[in-house]
Amino acid sequence: MSNVVLISPPYVKDYMRNARCDFVSLSNSSWYPIWLAQAGAYIESRGHRTRMLDAQVMDLTHEQALQQISDFDADVVVVYTGRLSEDNDIEFGDRVARDGLTVVFAGPYTSIDPQSVLKKAEHVKLAVRREFDLPIEELASGQAPADIQNFVIKDASGEITANEVRPLYKTEILDTFPNTTPFLHRQVDIYRYKSPELFPFMDVMSGRGCAWGRCNFCLWVQTFVPGSVYNLRSIDHFMGEFDYIVNSMPEIRSVMIQDDMLTNKRAREISEAILERGYDIRWSCYAKPNSKLSRETLRLMARSGCLNLHVGFESGDDDVLDKIDKGSTVAQAKEFAEMVHEAGLRIHGDFAMGHFGETKDSMQRTLELAREINPHTAQFQLMIPFKGTKFHDQLDEAGAWSKSGEPTYEHMGGASSEEIRSAAKAAYRSFYISMSYLKRVIAEPREYFFNRLDQYVRAIPAVTWRRWQK
Repeated sequence: MSNVVLISPPYVKDYMRNARCDFVSLSNSSWYPIWLAQAGAYIESRGHRTRMLDAQVMDLTHEQALQQISDFDADVVVVYTGRLSEDNDIEFGDRVARDGLTVVFAGPYTSIDPQSVLKKAEHVKLAVRREFDLPIEELASGQAPADIQNFVIKDASGEITANEVRPLYKTEILDTFPNTTPFLHRQVDIYRYKSPELFPFMDVMSGRGCAWGRCNFCLWVQTFVPGSVYNLRSIDHFMGEFDYIVNSMPEIRSVMIQDDMLTNKRAREISEAILERGYDIRWSCYAKPNSKLSRETLRLMARSGCLNLHVGFESGDDDVLDKIDKGSTVAQAKEFAEMVHEAGLRIHGDFAMGHFGETKDSMQRTLELAREINPHTAQFQLMIPFKGTKFHDQLDEAGAWSKSGEPTYEHMGGASSEEIRSAAKAAYRSFYISMSYLKRVIAEPREYFFNRLDQYVRAIPAVTWRRWQK
């Protein structure tokens, strides 16, 4: 048996390494390290001693994090890398490996190009592609990396070889994993995690992958759990997360289900299970305009305590939606939003500026859609082109890169990188400095003002005069 540390390394304040895309948060948000937690809970269940260090959220320095690893007497250290933080994370891993410990790079960002990550590393010799729970446990149990699926290995001469990748985990494997909530409860300070949800909250995951799985920009569905797959835990197994929260964590005010997109069937299963148990708990989830959640299901979700749907509308332009393989139209977005409002649920609208071929007119239509849909909250993300995605390939083929490494479409008759950045900032100002949002603040001052004051203090300079750090 081994002592295993799973770490999100220290980096700059408010860096979102645990999210679907990594950036420095404008809203002071931070997500739980859900992938590390699932792996840690499984590894622990197999008899290993585990320690999860979300050093980024804990505000640890490199030295403090290294000391905690030393104090734990670690044998194996799993380093969860990021995109912006990659050089930092590799340096951190190398410092750990210099002490003679076995270090493995893992996570969605490592899965983009594990060979490149290992080439940059001086002392770390191992990386793991895609789902890493079983490979890390097998390593901790003494199996040789050369015999473990998903591992990428650098030998003493610097040559890198990649083992075959095992099939994605289906229900029969996922149901052997313990619930992650008890593990997180023991391992982290829940009050350090913030989101648009009620505070404090808990992240859970009922399945892996996305039933749609085709959006050209999405990191997870193209490099980590790829394709149109939605591998589920059985409903009884998953509901153990809610059972633990209700019985052992009364301080939790809301639960965020981190599945990429709840299908109609899954949403009904969860809603019915909550109602059958008689739980009075708020929960939220992700959805898409093409997720086919029916009016009846949305009403059922509301009755079971669902509060908020994070909906990936992305764009208000049908041509852009077609180019990014979104699978939905502006008309569907409007109809879906109307159904969600009618059911009494809130919407957090996810919009983005800088999709492939974006123009000033298409970005204006996105803002107009946001106004018409009238979500309770909204974000206007700058598009991040991840290597390994179709979006990144499209930019390469079109030569649509600015000198700063951001998308630009000037030579295609579209928007420049600066126009894209300016449009995103203007969208934030237009949405949040508006009469409709002011009415929400007046109606619910605690929720929309006092609970978010620190977010406003950080966000206002960013959407006015400062440059965003992407």
